[in-house]
This record gives sequence, structure tokens and C-alpha cells, in this order.
Amino acid sequence: MAATDHPLKRVVALAGLDLAAWVLGQAVQAVESGQGALLAEPEILDTDLVLRVTLATGEEVILHVEFQGPGSKRPMPLRVLEYQARLVDTYRGKLLQSAVFYLGGAGTSDSGEHAVYTGNGTIAVGWNYVVIHLWQLLAEDLLALDRPALLVLIGQTQIGQPVATLTAAVARLAQHAKGVERERLLTELLILCTDKEIAAMAEQIIERDYGLPETPMMRKWREQGLAQGLAQGREEGREEGREEGREEGQLAVLVRLLQRRCGPLPAALLVQVQHLDPAQRLDLAEAVFDFTSVADLEAWLGQVG
Repeated sequence: MAATDHPLKRVVALAGLDLAAWVLGQAVQAVESGQGALLAEPEILDTDLVLRVTLATGEEVILHVEFQGPGSKRPMPLRVLEYQARLVDTYRGKLLQSAVFYLGGAGTSDSGEHAVYTGNGTIAVGWNYVVIHLWQLLAEDLLALDRPALLVLIGQTQIGQPVATLTAAVARLAQHAKGVERERLLTELLILCTDKEIAAMAEQIIERDYGLPETPMMRKWREQGLAQGLAQGREEGREEGREEGREEGQLAVLVRLLQRRCGPLPAALLVQVQHLDPAQRLDLAEAVFDFTSVADLEAWLGQVG
């Protein structure tokens, strides 16, 4: 599963009511997490999420949700068939609905309708599930659902007008939740913006319009992003067989992070950063999380000479 696997599971915890109503197409009054590991011989089968959903009518539906990015070794239709067989046995007599959310270009040929036929053309086994191709979904259509918590997924959709769309999405999330919940939702939105430019734009909008303090989750996100960027820089250097390729990749990530924290950097400061040795760059990468302005960078560079 793609790197967005765990964040997407957290999204369901934050937006379970809205997601269930979206998938089921009905009003929902309650959602609680069900059993995520389906027990059966000869092995335990792990699903992404199983939710107990209480509809507005009072009926209970077992909602099974899978998130799938590119690179699955086993076809999703076969996986869902096995999941559904286990779910029917685990939750006997309950209404059942499965849904698969595809990311990053995955699932192009999956309609959610599948069958195995007998020799005379009748259906031996038939199964179906809701399919949502997030990567094909227009950001404007996600906004039109009027379910604010789901807007954390906006970075997985097609965004034609990034500034207007992201500003609207952030505003609705900010109005929808307060305090820690709002910070969590906005942080998940940033994590799920897989395009770096979109992520940077969303972060600027959040900081400009709401001035949220850097929370532990936000700091972790920044550190993970920096670590991935530095690792990518090293990998690019190895692939090209040039030490300078690796260093350029690391430097580019460091400069981008400095600009996000401090704003535009004067040319003289950029030159000083470029002349730092590898160990000093790593020290600066750790120190940058405490910077709030260009003056902080100037002071740090002054200390290292």
C-alpha cells in the first residue's frame, strides 16, 4: 500500500460520519470501528477498515473500506471477494457494503462489478463494491459534497485552480472544527498533498490565514518530509553515480524548507548555505524547525562562522 495508508486510516477516524454517508448515499447518525482483522483458518486476513454504521433509519450496516495505491501484487477484486466472504461469516445477518478508494492512478479498470460464470453462462459467484477513484475526482466535486471533514482528501484529487480551491477547502475545515481537531484535520490535509507544490501552497494558506502554531504532529510531518527529501537526494546521487548529485538534492530540500520557514532568502544567505559542509547542513536542517524569520537564519550562520 502507498505511503498514504496510515494517514488515510486516520482520516476515517476523523471523518467517519461523512465518509460513510458519502459511500452509502444515506444519512448516518453514528459510526464506530469494527473488527479490522478477519479471523478464519488458515490465516488472519487484515482489512484496512471495518466500520459499524448506524443509518438515520436505525438500521446497521457493516462498511468495509480499502485504500489502494499503485503496485498491488494481488488484484483488488479478488481481495475484496475474500474480505466479503469473511465479513459475511463474521457479521452474520448484517447489511454489508464494501468500498475501495483508489489513489495515484490505480484501479483504472475496476468498476466494482465482478462475477464468475458457470459453463452455461449463469453467474456462479457475483460481488460488487463502491469504487471511488480519488485521482480522477475533481476537487470542485469534493467541495460540492458539503462534507467538510472529507476535504482532507483534496490533495489526492484533480485541482484545476489550486489557490482558490485550497483556500476554500482550508476555510471550510477551519470553520468545521476547532482546537486540536482542527489542527489534526489541517495536518492530515498537508500530509495527503502528495504534490510538493500543492503541499507548499496549502501550508502557506494555513499559516497566512490561520497562523496555527506548530503542533507536535505538524513538526513530525515536517521532519518526515525533510528526511524523505534528504533520502531522495542521496538516492538520486547514487543513481547518477555522482557525489555532487546527492549533495544538490539535499541542498535543494534544505533551501526549500528554509524558504518555507523564513520566507524569501537574500542571495548572500543562499551563498552561505551553499558553502556549508555536509555536517553543517544536517545541523541546520535540525535547527530550522525553530526558525521564524530570516534573522534566525542569519544568527545561526553567524554562530557557525
